[in-house]
Amino acid sequence: MSNQHVADGARAQVHEDENVTSKGNNGLLSVVLFVVLFGLFAGGLYVMGLVSMDEPSVGLFVGGLGMCLLALYCTFDLVPRFLNK
Repeated sequence: MSNQHVADGARAQVHEDENVTSKGNNGLLSVVLFVVLFGLFAGGLYVMGLVSMDEPSVGLFVGGLGMCLLALYCTFDLVPRFLNK
């Protein structure tokens, strides 16, 4: 076995370790974030569904819309920033 072959093997191991993009996220944290944010989103849809045409309430609708938008903002902007640290 030549020295070059041994050096190539060690270099291949280093490059193999560099190719790993992520160790992954904590499974429990991912489940908790999913439940909280999905609950916020579904709660917003429920609150918006409480508005009736007989007695429309703009505040109720805007509150539900705000809940949905907050859940989407957290899901697509804050959570990736939090999990990438």
